[in-house]
Amino acid sequence: MHNIIISDTSCLIALSKINKLDLLNNLYDDVLVTIDVYQEFGAPLPKWIVITEVKNKQK
Repeated sequence: MHNIIISDTSCLIALSKINKLDLLNNLYDDVLVTIDVYQEFGAPLPKWIVITEVKNKQK
C-alpha cells in the first residue's frame, strides 16, 4: 500500500521545533505540501518533501 500525506504548515512547524520532521519520511512513502504551505513555513524543506500545486481549487 502506498501511503501519501499532504501536510499543512502547523504539522511541519511542530515537528521541526522538536527536530522530528523526519518522522513524516519514516511513516509515509510520499510527503506533499502546497506552494502556499512551503512559503508559509519559510525555511528550506528536505528533498523528500514534494512541493506541488493545488488542482481543482474550490472557492
